[in-house]
Amino acid sequence: MNRFSLFNRRFFLRLLLSLTVSLLVLGALVSAFTGQAASALWPRLLSVLSATSLLYVGLYALTGLLQAWLRGLRYGVILRSTEPSVPGNWHLFLVSMSRNMFVDMLPARLGELSYIAMLNRGCRVAADACLSSLAISFVFDLVALAVLLLLLIMGQLVLGGLQTWLIGSFLMVAFLCLLLLVLLFPVAIQIGRFLRQSGAENLRLIGRAAAFLEATATTLARTRQAGIFGPVLLLSLGVRLVKYLGLYVLFLAVVSPSFVGIDTRPAPVLATLISAEAGAALPVPAFMSFGTYEAGGTLAMVVLGAEKGASLLIMLALHLWSQLMDYSLGIAAFVLFVFSAGRGRRETTGKGSGGRRSVLPALLLLLLLAAAAYGFFEFRKVKKLGMLPPPSNVQGRLLPATARERDPLLASLQGFIVWSSNRYGNHDIFMFTLPQKKLVRLTDNPHTEYFPRISPDGTRIVFCRSREPRVSQRNYYAWDVFLLDIATGKEQLVARNANTPTWSADGKRVYFQRNGNTFVRHDLATGREEVVYATGTNLPLAGSVLLETPSWSDRRRQMAVTLRGSKRMTAVVGPGSTIRQVGGGCQLAWAPDSRFLYFVDHGGRGRNAIFRVDPETLRSTLWFDAEEPYSHEYFPRLANTGDFMVYGASTGGHEHDRADYEIFLWPVGKPAGAAVRISYFTGNDCWPDIYLTGSSPRRH
Repeated sequence: MNRFSLFNRRFFLRLLLSLTVSLLVLGALVSAFTGQAASALWPRLLSVLSATSLLYVGLYALTGLLQAWLRGLRYGVILRSTEPSVPGNWHLFLVSMSRNMFVDMLPARLGELSYIAMLNRGCRVAADACLSSLAISFVFDLVALAVLLLLLIMGQLVLGGLQTWLIGSFLMVAFLCLLLLVLLFPVAIQIGRFLRQSGAENLRLIGRAAAFLEATATTLARTRQAGIFGPVLLLSLGVRLVKYLGLYVLFLAVVSPSFVGIDTRPAPVLATLISAEAGAALPVPAFMSFGTYEAGGTLAMVVLGAEKGASLLIMLALHLWSQLMDYSLGIAAFVLFVFSAGRGRRETTGKGSGGRRSVLPALLLLLLLAAAAYGFFEFRKVKKLGMLPPPSNVQGRLLPATARERDPLLASLQGFIVWSSNRYGNHDIFMFTLPQKKLVRLTDNPHTEYFPRISPDGTRIVFCRSREPRVSQRNYYAWDVFLLDIATGKEQLVARNANTPTWSADGKRVYFQRNGNTFVRHDLATGREEVVYATGTNLPLAGSVLLETPSWSDRRRQMAVTLRGSKRMTAVVGPGSTIRQVGGGCQLAWAPDSRFLYFVDHGGRGRNAIFRVDPETLRSTLWFDAEEPYSHEYFPRLANTGDFMVYGASTGGHEHDRADYEIFLWPVGKPAGAAVRISYFTGNDCWPDIYLTGSSPRRH
C-alpha cells in the first residue's frame, strides 16, 4: 500500500510539473508573440479551429493509420530476425497506433517505452528483443530523415533556391545517426562485457542491468547479421514520408481557410514540422509536449518570414488537431489491443481469470464513447455561438432594383446611407447617396470591414477592419478601428485592437470596445485614450463578461450596452458603476438626442422586432415590426435627424455576416409598410448607418 501510495504521489507530482512547464512555456510564447493582443489569442484560435478543413483532417487521420501500419510491419521485420514467436501484423499495428499516442503524452519520448510494455506484457515478447527493435527503429527513423533531407537538398540544387538550413539539418541528423550506431553496437557490447568481467553483476541491480544490456547488445548484433537493412530502410522511408505528408495536409487544413500569405511550399513547411518535432523531443517535462512543440515550430516559421502571432496560432491549431486525432486513434487501438491480447492469453493458458480483464476494455470503450459524445455536444455549443469561419468568396448575386429607383421618398431626401456588404468577396464599406441613388464602394481591402459609423458632421466614417483576412463578426477581438474621410477617401488608423466604434456628440472623440470587456474613449486630436468602463475593474461584473456594441450618451453620461457572459442582458450603465437591466435582446443604443433608447428583441412577425425604451423607467414598448417576408429585423440605426431609421432584415436567417440581410429605410412613425428597400443583393448586407443633410457628400 505504501509503495502504491508513493507511486501515485510521484505520478501526481510529475503530472503537476509537466502541466506547470507547459503553461509557463505557452504563457511566455503568447506574451512574446502576440504583444498587446494576447487576450485575443484564444477566440482567434477558436475561429481558426472552427474554420479548419475537416476533409483534410480526415486525410490526416488516414495517413496516421497508414503510418502505424508501416511501423508495425517494420517492427515485425526486425523482431522476426531474432525472435521465434512474434505477434501478427494486426497486433503490431495496434501497438504502433497506441505508441503514437503515448509518445505525445510523455515528455522526452518516454512514451516509446509503451511499445516495450505492450509487447512484453501483452504478447510475451522478450524484453531485450523489444528494446533492440525499438532502438533499431529509432535509428532508422533518423536515417530516413537524413535521406529525405538529402533528397531535398539535391532537388533544390537542381531546381535552384537552395536553403542553407537544410544542409545544417542534414549534417546534424547524419552525425546523430553515426553516434547512435556506435553506441548501440560496439559500445553497448563492451559495456555489458565490462560489467560482467568486473564482477559488478554480483550486485543485484547492476547485475540485472548488465545482463539486460548484454542480451540487448547480442540481439542487436544478431539483427545486424540478419540482412534486413534494405527492407527496414524502405519501411522507415515510408513511415517518414507518410508522417510528413499527413502533417503537411493538416498544415494546409489549418492555414488555407484562415491565413493568407503564409508560405505553404513543402520545404519551409517541412522545416517547421521538423523544428516542432525537435522541440517536442527535448528532455523538458511538458504535458503532451504543449509549449515545446509550439516553441520549435513558431520559431522556425518566424525565421522563415511568417508573422509572429499567426505563426503561434497555426502551431497551436496544428498541435490541437494532431493530438485530437492521434489520441482518438490511439485510445481505440489500445482498447482493441487490451481486449485481443487478453483473450489470446486466456486461450493459450486456459486460466479462467479473464473475467476481470474483459471488464477493462469494456470500460475503456465506454469512456471513449462518452468522450466522443461530450466532444460532439461541445462542438454543437460552439457552433451555436455563431458561424466562426468567415463566409466563402461566393457571396450572392445582384437583383433588379426597379422599385427602389421609382420610390418618391428616396428622391425627396438628401444625404447618404453606409453599410457593410460582401458583394465583392469579402466585406467592404459601401455608400448609397440620396437622392442620386448611386452606390459607391468606399473601401477595397482584402481584410474584412464592418460597423461603419458616420461622424456628426457627415464628413467622416469610423469602421472596423480585421487584423487578419476574413474574420467573422462573431470574433470580438481581431479588429482595428480606422477613420475614413469621405471626400478624399483618405484612411487613418485610429486604434489597434479595437471594435464597434461610435462618435461623441461633438465629433472630437471616438468610443470603442477593446478586448471584449473594456469601453474606451479616444481623443482624435491627441490620440489619448481613457478607459471608461471595464468589467472586472470599475464595474461589478466578472472580467469574462463582454460589453457588446456599447453606445455612449454625452448628455446623460451613461452607456447603453448588451452584456454577454455570466450576465446576459441589455443594460444602462452609469452614472458611475450603477447597472440597470433593460431586458433581454441586443444592440441597445441611444437615440441621437438621448431622449430614448431602442434595441432588438424577440416578439415580432419574423421572431425579431425593434423596441423603444424610456430611459427613466426602462420600460420597453414595441416600436417597429416589419412586414413579411423581410421581418427578421436587425442592426437598427436612427438618422442624425431622428426621423428616419435604417435597419437590416432577412426572411429568417440570423447569422450576422452570412445571412441574406437587406437594408431598409423606415420613416419613423409611419406604418411598417412604408419602409423602403435599399439593397438588392442575395449575399450579406449589415450594420447600416444614415446621415441626412441639405447637400449630399461627394466622393472625388
